[in-house]
Amino acid sequence: ARFDNDGKLAVAIGNFANEMSSFYVARPGEGLFSDDAIVSGVGAPSRRALTFGVFFFDADLDGRLDLLAANGHVEPEIQRVQASQSYAQPGQLFWNCGPACARRYVLVGDVGNLAAPRVGRGAAYADIDGDGDLDVAITQTGRRAVLLRNDQTTRHHWVRVKLTSDSANTNAVGAVVTATTSGQRQVRVVNAARSYLSQVELPLTFGLGDAAQVDELTVRWPSGSEQTWGTLEADHMIVLREGDSQPHHAQSP
Repeated sequence: ARFDNDGKLAVAIGNFANEMSSFYVARPGEGLFSDDAIVSGVGAPSRRALTFGVFFFDADLDGRLDLLAANGHVEPEIQRVQASQSYAQPGQLFWNCGPACARRYVLVGDVGNLAAPRVGRGAAYADIDGDGDLDVAITQTGRRAVLLRNDQTTRHHWVRVKLTSDSANTNAVGAVVTATTSGQRQVRVVNAARSYLSQVELPLTFGLGDAAQVDELTVRWPSGSEQTWGTLEADHMIVLREGDSQPHHAQSP
């Protein structure tokens, strides 16, 4: 994911208990990744957890990608061997506080029901209730899956983008979408899979913060063609069809 809106690519990987999660950041022009788990702020808080599902998403619609981890051990009686460990573990949300912070990611303390201990495995997001923010589903081993509704109080704006094409790739998987607002660029990619044994929704969500519109939106389609649209009003689901210059409003999700 382009986690910092300056084009840098990052890959987050959940690891075993007593091993911090990995946060690999691409070095431009070098073709290499370095593990910035500690300097990013993700490392130390994730050390004790055994993480399966992990993904980037804009939890508070401020335009910066946050990070969610679904945790849970593989040994039901692990606490009898390691007192610091437990089979069911709380999920974690790392808030992206931007470049002004000493650490890019800060562990959020009050995360509601996400903090309930679970034997977490798969994790995915979608706008289940159609209000523009992203809700979270977590599967468990031997227990019911849970759906956590995201109820925003920030009043941040958003634009959701659904791509479609008349080609065999009807959902435009692999398309790269760039939204520009007040000179700030956000880049998203339509992916068929995300996280451990999971798939997130295909529509893309762009958090706009206090901005009331997207100034420009560009789609690089899997076919290689590229299209650009001008001003798009906030708080709408926009449907874009390859080759069609007219954006269409739709109901979210």
